[in-house]
Amino acid sequence: MVHVGTRIGKSRGNAMNGNGLKQKLISLLNSFVPSAKNGEVQALKKEVEVLQRDLELLHNNHLTTVQQELDILRNEIQENIAAIHRLEILTLSSRIDLLNNFGRTLPNTFPGRTKKSFKPEGFSFGIITNGKRNEKLSKLVASIRAQKLDPHSTEILLAGCVGETMDLADIRRFPMVQEAEQGRLGAMRNVLAGEAHFNKFVCLDDDFLLHPRWAEAVSEVQDDFDIATGIILNPDLSRYCDWVNIIENYTFLRAYHETFDKCQYVTGGYGIYKDFLFAEHSWNDKLGFYEGEDVSFSKRLFDAGYQLKFIPKAIVMHDDERYRQKGYGVIRLKTAEECFEGPEFTMRMKKLCPRTLS
Repeated sequence: MVHVGTRIGKSRGNAMNGNGLKQKLISLLNSFVPSAKNGEVQALKKEVEVLQRDLELLHNNHLTTVQQELDILRNEIQENIAAIHRLEILTLSSRIDLLNNFGRTLPNTFPGRTKKSFKPEGFSFGIITNGKRNEKLSKLVASIRAQKLDPHSTEILLAGCVGETMDLADIRRFPMVQEAEQGRLGAMRNVLAGEAHFNKFVCLDDDFLLHPRWAEAVSEVQDDFDIATGIILNPDLSRYCDWVNIIENYTFLRAYHETFDKCQYVTGGYGIYKDFLFAEHSWNDKLGFYEGEDVSFSKRLFDAGYQLKFIPKAIVMHDDERYRQKGYGVIRLKTAEECFEGPEFTMRMKKLCPRTLS
């Protein structure tokens, strides 16, 4: 009897303990999943919404802070660049004196003309522009007029976004907005070369400047060339793409004393072309910006037997402070705005490399 009662008591105790545990579990679950009747779910939802808004506000504030820091860094870079420009202005007279003597000890290369011109002797300066560098364009035009050439045998032609350029007298304009926006440099140059009245077509981008004695140097060779180029300087007086080879789609600066070979090309920014070249050849008008329209044109001209003459004293400057010589190559510094396009905040450098030989 004792044993039976003991067993019954234990069974009842276990049942009671089980019920108590069950009640505790239910109470615990209710604490995590409150009843909708008392509005706790709605209150919890509101708390979640408030938390989400706080997180979004914190995220936006963080982005604003980062943007402000980037703006400060960009302003510092621009101030440094401005300081460099001020230094260049202060030393301008000494740099001009250096340029006046630069190249005089270098002889012209030997290649001469292979055909006779059929247009009147003179200069047709063909400039392409995207309409965004009007101040530089004005300086280029001023450097052309400073040559004091005979106005009856000189003309300036302008193609591209010419509608918003300043009123420049005696300039023939050829609106080609679509071509300029698409970067089809060859298409604009073809129009200018076709409309040129004189036998020497000087191909120029709108960010170049002629040395004060440029015309004097070109006149010394007495038109004895098919294609000609000269020393091209960056604003820091390092070399731009003047006397260059194209090897495996990369530009390499050649020593000035080296003679012409067919691996060379003439940069589209500056070159002097005789009229008879355009009777049979032209730039590829389908190629866009940085697609090597100048490399393509040079290759076809040289394959046809025309040669390139180097006139070292026919100096021009590529008026773009982003470009630098690095060893035997030329690099382009990315602007602060361009650097913000990517995740890294750096002044990255890009080596110039035409991308096609078509």
